Amino acid sequence: MNTPYEQHVEYPSRKRMAWLTAGAALFVCAGFFLIFDQSFKPGASIISSVIGFAAILFFGICFCYSLIKMIRKEPSFVIHEQGFIDSSSYTSGGEVAWKDIEHIFMYELMGQEMIGVKLRDEKAFLERQNGMKRKLMTANSNMVDATISIAQSSISLPLDQLYLMMMSHWRHARDSRG
Repeated sequence: MNTPYEQHVEYPSRKRMAWLTAGAALFVCAGFFLIFDQSFKPGASIISSVIGFAAILFFGICFCYSLIKMIRKEPSFVIHEQGFIDSSSYTSGGEVAWKDIEHIFMYELMGQEMIGVKLRDEKAFLERQNGMKRKLMTANSNMVDATISIAQSSISLPLDQLYLMMMSHWRHARDSRG
């Protein structure tokens, strides 16, 4: 099919992923320090050990995820004629058709600009996700009314350009349906 809209593929920024991986590794080290540091008072050592364990667990998962993303040469975001494929984060939406989108908008959360995608049948989409991913996506949806959020940290193209590209494709698909 001939269309003025070409497929666009985004890869994660290797430099940004390297910084995220290094930052996660530092927090894992800090967690070990909290667990094995003997300078705390007896009651405080239990609290520091719990915090240290939580840091190791959370940032260890972040470290593994960012390391895998940095090593693999897989796209983090693909725009094509039928929709887009989001694999930019753990809570990425996967494949989404333009016809399933109700609204696309830009928003800011904790100082970071993001693209929000609100789906027509959010409930059906969330039911297809696994347990933890579903909970995180539901929490995000309750905070900003976006089923899917795309952060700048996961792509190399400036977010405003990606937003304009997505809007153009979405409007084209909507207008061609009638």
